[in-house]
Amino acid sequence: MNFGMAFNAAIYGRASADCLTSVEEQVECLRSVASSQGWTITRVFTDRPMQLRRGREQRPGEAALVAAIRAGGVNKVLVISIDRLGRSLAELVGLLEACRMSGAEIYIHDRRIDTATSNGLTLFDLGSMMAHHLRQTRRDRIIRGQAAARSASVRFGRPPISRARVEKALSLLATGTGVRETAKLAGISAASVSRLKNSVGSPAAGI
Repeated sequence: MNFGMAFNAAIYGRASADCLTSVEEQVECLRSVASSQGWTITRVFTDRPMQLRRGREQRPGEAALVAAIRAGGVNKVLVISIDRLGRSLAELVGLLEACRMSGAEIYIHDRRIDTATSNGLTLFDLGSMMAHHLRQTRRDRIIRGQAAARSASVRFGRPPISRARVEKALSLLATGTGVRETAKLAGISAASVSRLKNSVGSPAAGI
């Protein structure tokens, strides 16, 4: 880094369903870090959940950040966690490469990694972060998929068994009918009959 030139540090914050820290909290935390280190924050880029377009999440803040890095307008990027960057592993690698080519440093707060110091990225750090990024990306997709399903009134879990079938199964069990035969006659699964048999005295429990 040429310290004779202006030092422009940028913060990037992104909110998502899998992250408990809001954009505002991320930015505030990273501003505090920058202040303690004497880094001048000249730009803040943020993204919040947006409507998917063609099945792809839109991140205009991240796109603007990458453009600024490539234009040489950012000397250091501060993020809370590596999973805030890139919609895929390929995009993350592309962003890291853009930083390397432009000479921009990266500070990752949750791991206290600063590529400008002796604790900068090593091969092991990179491998660990890639694995973390993949786990968080999968988790984020699952959570967003569940939210979309709930908004479409999709019900999760086993469908409820009608009261009539429960009462028929109870009646059959009371006469000594076996679990498999009861399941066949009542039109429910053997597992449901077993749960029902074990919950005598509270017929609705476990169904």
